[in-house]
Amino acid sequence: MRNIIAIALGTAALLAAGSARAQTPGPRSGERADIVFATHNGIRTFTPANDGRGVYLQDNRKNWYFASFYTRCQNIDFSFGIGFRTFGGSPNLSRGDSIYAGHEQCRIADLVRSGPPPEKPKKARRARS
Repeated sequence: MRNIIAIALGTAALLAAGSARAQTPGPRSGERADIVFATHNGIRTFTPANDGRGVYLQDNRKNWYFASFYTRCQNIDFSFGIGFRTFGGSPNLSRGDSIYAGHEQCRIADLVRSGPPPEKPKKARRARS
């Protein structure tokens, strides 16, 4: 009888752990997120989106995020570095904060978890004559 109760409790614990794992969002879930300690060297790299309406950000844990802007950010494609201005001086980057590309301020409309940026198409090589 004790074995049956132990097996039942073990099965219930495994089912609870499995459902908790299913509810935990994945890295490509597209859910809203904050990047912790972004203003304290928390961003590893960035890649602008093709249309200038957003930027892919990678934190120091190698998680990718996509920050979309309210309007098109003109200078983000040509920037070697970016700066951040957070609301209230918080070290975390979140929705409503700003990214500076050159002298342009780009306000973040939404910040979500994402996968890495899409690969750029390779240019065709010119034939040597």
